[in-house]
Amino acid sequence: MGYEYVVLLELLKKGHSDPESKIKGGIHAFQVRYHPMWKSRCFFLIRADESVDDFSFRKCVEKILPLPENMKPHTNPDGGKGFHGKKGHTGGGHGGGFGGRGGRGRGHTGFH
Repeated sequence: MGYEYVVLLELLKKGHSDPESKIKGGIHAFQVRYHPMWKSRCFFLIRADESVDDFSFRKCVEKILPLPENMKPHTNPDGGKGFHGKKGHTGGGHGGGFGGRGGRGRGHTGFH
């Protein structure tokens, strides 16, 4: 068993709303795959009997370490998800990261 396997298994045990249903029969491996329903990459577990099931990493983490209310995404009255009251818009579009306008540039080597 590798480190990542142990971390994901513990995350499921402590953070999933129904861990027994996910872990039943033992877990052989974890994978990141494209989810056809959600049209995005998601975490999947492969059980010892080769059955496959998806799970939400984000929801498991949220149960263990909830975000402060002012950082949680919310649903707008028109049905769109937004952040800080802006539907689907979380920034100015020009970034503030390393190398972009307002960033620290190439000399920055890590987070403090």
